[in-house]
Amino acid sequence: MGSWVWLVPAAYVVHVLEEAFGGHGLMEWMAAGGGVDLSMAEFLGVNMFGLAALCIAAWAARRWKFWRWPLVSGATIFVANGVWHIAICAMTWSYIPGVLTGLLLYIPLGCIVIFRLRHLIPPRSFIIAIVIGMLIHGATIWIVLRMPGFQMG
Repeated sequence: MGSWVWLVPAAYVVHVLEEAFGGHGLMEWMAAGGGVDLSMAEFLGVNMFGLAALCIAAWAARRWKFWRWPLVSGATIFVANGVWHIAICAMTWSYIPGVLTGLLLYIPLGCIVIFRLRHLIPPRSFIIAIVIGMLIHGATIWIVLRMPGFQMG
């Protein structure tokens, strides 16, 4: 694995910055949608966990072949998150912080990572990694949508 894998955590940082500071910020957008109370500190704290996980995944993928699958899971989350941002923008006819990096960075980079790794890990592990990524993204969206008072639109 080349040093290109470090683009994954770097892209995550850029996306989180857009979510935090794009427009009025994702926390403000969520609060306007129904009173979700997530402070900037909480938002950044949660995302520091995600950044740490991606850094560990990139580091491990470069050292051991077995640990390439988490990059596929992360790339799957990137693609799903980018599509999610676009879908929410289309449904609400508004800018949702994160949509620009979702469209221009997450979807292309996620697809490239998935494409590059598809033959570098066993097919079963590859499919499981994609399923894990979808489950993680789905669980994250479910948690956000279940927050008290949240409603889109």
